[in-house]
Amino acid sequence: MSMDIYDMKLIITGGGTGGHIYPGVAVARELAARGDEHHVLWVGARRGLESSIVPKEGIPFLPLKVTSLKGMGFFYRIGSLVNLAKAFTQSVGIISREKPDAVLGVGGYASGPMGLAAIFMRRPLALAEQNASPGFTNRWLAKGASMVFTSWPGSEVHFPEGKTVMAGNPVRNEFVRANHVKADSRFVALVIGGSQGAAPLNKAMVDAAENLAPLAERIRIIHQTGERDLKMVNEAVAKSDLDWETAAYFSDVAQRIAGADLVISRAGAGAVSEICVVGRAAVYIPFPQAADDHQTKNALPAVREQAAIMINQSELTGEKLAEIIIGLEGDRERTKAMGDRARALGRPRAAQMIVDKILAMVKEAA
Repeated sequence: MSMDIYDMKLIITGGGTGGHIYPGVAVARELAARGDEHHVLWVGARRGLESSIVPKEGIPFLPLKVTSLKGMGFFYRIGSLVNLAKAFTQSVGIISREKPDAVLGVGGYASGPMGLAAIFMRRPLALAEQNASPGFTNRWLAKGASMVFTSWPGSEVHFPEGKTVMAGNPVRNEFVRANHVKADSRFVALVIGGSQGAAPLNKAMVDAAENLAPLAERIRIIHQTGERDLKMVNEAVAKSDLDWETAAYFSDVAQRIAGADLVISRAGAGAVSEICVVGRAAVYIPFPQAADDHQTKNALPAVREQAAIMINQSELTGEKLAEIIIGLEGDRERTKAMGDRARALGRPRAAQMIVDKILAMVKEAA
């Protein structure tokens, strides 16, 4: 039987942040594109971000009552352990009822119970690790997993030998197919601190405005602020001569990246992967409190290939940010070369590779 037409039911599990959810969405979309004979069910935390994002994508969703073990306080952790045990029992019941051919864990605490249940019930388990430095859940589940998909060179050292496949981090089709024709001849700098924004990036951009004023005729700023800082940034916009567009959130972020010359961003795995697939020069300011400093590690491959510049948050100032923008605006060839090198790092076929490998794994186990 052809791999492409093999009838498969896949449970995707995990979430908590967009960086875990959207790669799973990309895989679900890819599997759906292979034909109606394939079916996806998503199992995640009842109060996780996935509970709102996944149903909007048309993917059936089942909630688990599970909470992170990282909360502060003894009694919170005891409650989380109790919920974890209940979620494991619930996960075993879901596998018994749904009979999936495979389970794909995309990381985050919500993937723990279902991943463990898949191992316990002897269902093929694959893991997708988005970050250069793997999270706790995927490190823990990898011992019983059949396959681990990594996104960055070097990540394989964190997992059992022989289980890893360097696939890249799946991104949604809107990033792969973004229109790369810039409508604006001016230098466009896009600031995206994540869906919630990032206060240090917002403040640095506000502080950079005065130094950028002499370039008002030649540059345009597009700035996703997050809800919390929108008023503060808009007050600076009102005092500035810059062409400076702001919004709490851009729903068309893929096209916004494609329409920019430079992207100023945190270095979450999703953001770095998306910027590279689109092929844009970047300034990364890693979130310093990220577990194991994984955002710095996510940015390093692009920095090493001269596709991006990295600024530690402790060294971020408006003056420094303005200096970089002015320098790249004045050297468009360098900026374009950075974008070309970023595109060479991108892996637009990551979702296709993951689906191919899972279908092959299921076929072999059948």
